[in-house]
Amino acid sequence: MKSFIRSSITLGLARSSVMIYSLLNYDLSVLALTPEQIVQKLNQVPVFTIGNSKEILLSTDNNKKTFVTYLSHQDAQQVVEQITKDNPQSQLEVITIPLGKVYELLKSKEKSQSQEPPDLFTFIPLKKQLPSALSILKQEDPSAKDFPGIPLFYGMIKVNEQETFLSVKDGEKNFTPFYFERESLQKLIENIRLQQPKFASSIEVKVTPLGGIVSAFESDDKKQEDFIKSVVLVPSQESAKKLLETFKQNQ
Repeated sequence: MKSFIRSSITLGLARSSVMIYSLLNYDLSVLALTPEQIVQKLNQVPVFTIGNSKEILLSTDNNKKTFVTYLSHQDAQQVVEQITKDNPQSQLEVITIPLGKVYELLKSKEKSQSQEPPDLFTFIPLKKQLPSALSILKQEDPSAKDFPGIPLFYGMIKVNEQETFLSVKDGEKNFTPFYFERESLQKLIENIRLQQPKFASSIEVKVTPLGGIVSAFESDDKKQEDFIKSVVLVPSQESAKKLLETFKQNQ
């Protein structure tokens, strides 16, 4: 069974630029941002849910109503097609929203402790990225059976025998990228290999859950604020394309 809930989520997306830096000796467990800065960073990532112009579809299971967020437009579209096949009058569509809006809804729910739905929030990852993420995770934890959450890929590189985050500098600004798909990170590494082969050989691909990064954003330790301000979440190619399409539609 499926049910609907009226939602106050703003469906429009603002233009966001995705650039990319590195600093030595930073611990992801002690990063800090204001709530507004967290939302701004998350808004760089378009995600997808199902509904119409007024309502968001909630999945119902065991009397729990769940807000389902997809990282893949294609996955969400397949669900719409299946529901429409079973119920041609449903008039559902895939809705593109910023990840920051989902985060705000989730935090608002936690703060108010409201009994109103949704009861749960579920994030559906890019399925094709899970095997790669698990493979990388197993290098550090051979007993791992599944990857815990939405994988984010990033690079580490050795500079003067010290590990530092892989980065790109844009003018006077530095940016540290975390990618939702490994292929995009590999393209960056290939470009570095062509331009700076000496450094490329020491690059190591790492993976971390999105939830861990968000928790780091929420930490109250501001010692590494400059670094975390440089972090950029880079959406998948599919999501970036949908972001551009949505922006054009809203002009």
